[in-house]
Amino acid sequence: MKKHPCLYLGLLAGVVAITANTLVLKAAPLMAVNAESGGLLKLVLLHTTPVLPAGLLPVVKAEGFKLLFHYLTGLGMVGLYVLVFEPRLPGNGWVKGGLFSLLPWVLNGFVVLPLLGQGLAGGHVLTAGGMAYFFVANAVFGLVLGGLYVYLRQQQEAAGV
Repeated sequence: MKKHPCLYLGLLAGVVAITANTLVLKAAPLMAVNAESGGLLKLVLLHTTPVLPAGLLPVVKAEGFKLLFHYLTGLGMVGLYVLVFEPRLPGNGWVKGGLFSLLPWVLNGFVVLPLLGQGLAGGHVLTAGGMAYFFVANAVFGLVLGGLYVYLRQQQEAAGV
């Protein structure tokens, strides 16, 4: 990891950002909000379940696997942010993260959910409140990622590392 210290810091910030996003999504039912969660995994399973060995089906439908898939997908987005988007986006870390958060929201709302038959932004199954909540959950991910990533980089530079 020494070759890419910024990627290491991004992954650290990313785990915190994914955790914040996960907590926001898990809190939705407590507020009687139906917000989309796990759309990409649902889409993957839609196309792979017929070819999966029967013994794997309970594994990929388990809550632990869903959480692992969420973190791995999020870490992929973190890598994309750190290596591609962060150096090119304008503004401070919060602005960069906020702008970046639009990418997973758009991909989910305009590609994944329509492919699942849920309509644009899940409009066939979500209320306006649910769609807004999902937008906020993505914004939390991006804002925490961008803000914490720049903070960690500043701390690293101040320490002379």
